[in-house]
Amino acid sequence: MRIFKYIVFLCFLSPFYNSSAQTDSTYLNAEEVLEDLLQEPTNEEDDSNLYELIEQLLLNPIDINTAEVSELQQIPAIDLETAKLIVNHRKKYGNYFSVDELNAVRGLSNEFVNKIKPYLISSRTKEVIETNRKDVGTIDIVFSKMKILIRSRVSNDLQTRRGFIENRFEGTKPRIYNRLIIRYDANFQFGVLAEKDPGELSFNEFTSFHFAVRDLGILHRFVLSDYLVEFGQGLAMWSPYGFSKGADAIYPVKRRDHLIKPYTSATETNFLRGVAASIKIDEFIFSAFYSKNKLDANVDSVTGAIISTPIDGFHRTQNEIRKKNAAEEKLFGARIDYEHKGLLRTGVLFYQSEFSNNFLPSSVFDLTGREFNYTSFFYDFFYNNINVFGEFAYNGTSVASINSFQFFIGRDFSFVTSIRSYPRNYISLHGYAFGERSGATTNEFGIYTGIKWRTPIGLINFYYDQFKFPFATFSNPLPSNGDEFLADIISKPLHRLETRIRYKYENKDMNAVIDNTKQLVKRLRQLIRFELIYNPTKKLRLRGRFEYNNYRVAQINAVEDGYLFYQDVRFSPSNDFNFYTRIIFFRTDSFNSAIYEYENDLTGVLTNRALFGEGIRWYLILRYKPMRLFTLSLKYSETYKPKEETISSGFNEIAGNVDNRIALQIDFRY
Repeated sequence: MRIFKYIVFLCFLSPFYNSSAQTDSTYLNAEEVLEDLLQEPTNEEDDSNLYELIEQLLLNPIDINTAEVSELQQIPAIDLETAKLIVNHRKKYGNYFSVDELNAVRGLSNEFVNKIKPYLISSRTKEVIETNRKDVGTIDIVFSKMKILIRSRVSNDLQTRRGFIENRFEGTKPRIYNRLIIRYDANFQFGVLAEKDPGELSFNEFTSFHFAVRDLGILHRFVLSDYLVEFGQGLAMWSPYGFSKGADAIYPVKRRDHLIKPYTSATETNFLRGVAASIKIDEFIFSAFYSKNKLDANVDSVTGAIISTPIDGFHRTQNEIRKKNAAEEKLFGARIDYEHKGLLRTGVLFYQSEFSNNFLPSSVFDLTGREFNYTSFFYDFFYNNINVFGEFAYNGTSVASINSFQFFIGRDFSFVTSIRSYPRNYISLHGYAFGERSGATTNEFGIYTGIKWRTPIGLINFYYDQFKFPFATFSNPLPSNGDEFLADIISKPLHRLETRIRYKYENKDMNAVIDNTKQLVKRLRQLIRFELIYNPTKKLRLRGRFEYNNYRVAQINAVEDGYLFYQDVRFSPSNDFNFYTRIIFFRTDSFNSAIYEYENDLTGVLTNRALFGEGIRWYLILRYKPMRLFTLSLKYSETYKPKEETISSGFNEIAGNVDNRIALQIDFRY
């Protein structure tokens, strides 16, 4: 009871401890990092899971006095050469007293150091803090080591969709999200999450919780309840999300595993539920994990076999509710990891998965049976400016592999090439490897080459990827292939002005009907983008973009194009208030020539919008921190298509030409 009163007392009085309350700028940093990686979306989806990767780094900052090169590379902005600069400076001059000492590292700019500071911590700084705590009372020490994060979000469509009008959805309109994370020191974490999609009945339609321990003696990692296992390059075991090809030609190629980590996402599929643990002895890490989790499935009423496993997580209609938790997966496995002085990392993984029902295949290479075994081996080797890494995985039928080579010439030039081979009879249950169809990890062969070059005119990113699908895919009835390349140039002609020019070329096979016969034809898509970012003051940022998209299928004389123009403003008139707004004008001939737009949102939410047809979209975001503990966020968005009578389709259809939404979020951070 005394502790409860102490918490309440702190909640009410802590705003007065710091009279100059200011907004937490880390969300701006996270958004800018993700913008660099998500500048080339390929489909419209909620990418909020990728925000979890950044937030986990913020929750678990890396110690610059103990981290080796491979661990530092988990931070998106840090490449191999940068990591080596940080480690070599530490070996030459001793441990860093604080993260700010990175400004003394030759080759690292102040701007870059400010970008990576939120993800790093210095153990020497922690020692000073612990020394200063000695004269503080016990209960004060307990709370000084505790971090409490609460996030509550409600979003609601102002228009009513067809599913609600026809009473096909069982629940209410709002999307509701609540998450609590409690951390004690750097060793213990507890979290619980509840989420409801629009149209679902219960406020906790999806729930998740975890208890995690890290770096406690030889106990390296321990997670009870919901967790993820990441291994190697994601061929056999990975998160249900990962970065794909984008504006950064180097970073997305290499997966950076976190071994075992608690699950904090609202995605309702492809995570593990049970217990996992690892112990560290010298240079070895031994891990074991067990999971028993239910999953959505469409089950044949006669045979009881699984026909499909939907991953959208919607439980709004009777049909969708019927598939909820209709099947179960039991999984157990073990892994051994070895790391030598940060120069060599390698490991072996084995796991077995058993489902409650058999799978009913629709083609010869679909999943069949109910029990599956996977064995995988990965390697990650550093030598001077060279990094060689890859993985081989065996599913009892065939071997999938990805092998990559990177080298660096100082911080100015980086090169990567990667060869991936995912056989048509290799199907990964929990993999998410790099590829043209990121995460598919089956029926694909590809060769990717990318460079990042800092020149006097600016930063150049370029990649070329050629790929083929040896067997029929869902969209193409025959083997298909394609290639693409992207060139992106970022320059700063003036101190406060940044320009970006991009060209992307995609030439891929697609399915078309010619003379009443399905045939493969070549679809050519070209994209040109010009962007200006101007910072007249530290408080104001202006960004303008023009983008042109051309879509062409020569065999059927199909030629389409589209364009997009937007202007956005980010304004921070004071330390506790941020304002963000964007207006977008777009016109395309159809969905084929749609232009995808990465859109800022409330903290923790990332969205790619497919804009097609003709219309205007605008939104504004307000963030206000009335006191040290709380941040309030509001977003209003509206899409207007003057020539349309309805927007969207199916049960999501809106009668009329306006689609608008409002969302409110409260973040509590103690």
